[in-house]
Amino acid sequence: MSLLTRFEGVAEFLFTEAFKKSAARLQPVEIAKELVKSMLRNKQVSISQVYVPNIYRVFLHPSDWGPIASFGDAFLIELSKYLFAEAERNGYTFLTKPAIELHGDETVNPRQMVIEVDFDDSIVVDWGDEESNNELEYEHLPPNQSNWRESTTIFRESVKTNLPAESIVGRKSDYFLEIIEGPDIGQSFSLKDEEVIIGRHGQCDLVLHDPEISRRHLKIAPGGEKGWWLDDLGSTNGTFVNGQRITHHTTAPGDRISIGQSVLVIQRSPLK
Repeated sequence: MSLLTRFEGVAEFLFTEAFKKSAARLQPVEIAKELVKSMLRNKQVSISQVYVPNIYRVFLHPSDWGPIASFGDAFLIELSKYLFAEAERNGYTFLTKPAIELHGDETVNPRQMVIEVDFDDSIVVDWGDEESNNELEYEHLPPNQSNWRESTTIFRESVKTNLPAESIVGRKSDYFLEIIEGPDIGQSFSLKDEEVIIGRHGQCDLVLHDPEISRRHLKIAPGGEKGWWLDDLGSTNGTFVNGQRITHHTTAPGDRISIGQSVLVIQRSPLK
């Protein structure tokens, strides 16, 4: 697939201080305005089209996130439609309908926001116009896995901690991810029947302190008898398996997964 039809990766982190000096509560309309600014700032010009990001992750302090989250998914659908209309008005093109995520994050100051944008044509956004509910649903379709489906919780408040990962390994886990090189060497993380997001951001399932990895760097998901499915999340420095750079890849125990300065290996636990 050519670069004209697929962009993947983090384009920019937009840090906004528009609300820092204001005593008023953050209003939904302010989020809409900042999303438009981020869209315009990150446009990409191809031969015949001007593309704008189709994924927007908005991080708010929990005190701002709570009131906004109370609007539910209907607010995210409204934001998605608003961005779509603004892009049409300016003659810009989305790879797919814009997907909006709203997260609570204690690392963001009150009345501020961080907006992370991506280009990714594997995302399908359902506005719910023809369905009874308005839940936004994303569908990822990695190569050779046409039935791959991922439902995303849009409103999420960060509850992650920076506890040593080895403390999380479950007593009944058959496999775990061991960090054998990098700043977090010696830590391990239990692999269960659910996906794991790895990165520097405090909201990731496995938080690493490697300055060369992205905030959301890598996703590991169970792949049945084939092992585990790796999905690079548009990281800046890439993901490598046994020395080869990958975007989507199936891995097995013993493979060396390199991200930044860190090397991770899936191991079999002696615990039953």
